[in-house]
Amino acid sequence: MRGIRKDYLGELEKLKKQVIEKFPSIDVRNFHILLSRLGTFHYKKEGLLLGAERQLYDFLIEHSYNPYTAYRWALLERVPEEIRFQIKNYYISQKKATKIFFERRHETDSALQVDVKEMGLRLIREM
Repeated sequence: MRGIRKDYLGELEKLKKQVIEKFPSIDVRNFHILLSRLGTFHYKKEGLLLGAERQLYDFLIEHSYNPYTAYRWALLERVPEEIRFQIKNYYISQKKATKIFFERRHETDSALQVDVKEMGLRLIREM
């Protein structure tokens, strides 16, 4: 049996509600950018966190949230539905899903055309 995986979207929504309640001045639409800074600070301990960033960091730690994990959840919130389906059904990991989403977002049209052509040729060969 696989390990128990939290519903990351539910956990993220719960976290956002707590943050909005505690810090009404924080823009939740750009929450992933703030979590990126907090997650990096959490692991590298480089730089300084001042003001609202430091208060939010302390809030996350107090409520047993790893800032980097919360950042990963915020990234996964933005992935397309088919990738979420694959995560939910354990076809791919959260890390792999983030990688796939990043690659898709940065694909150029010409690279996409080449990929479609290769897939078409592969389908024809397999027939």
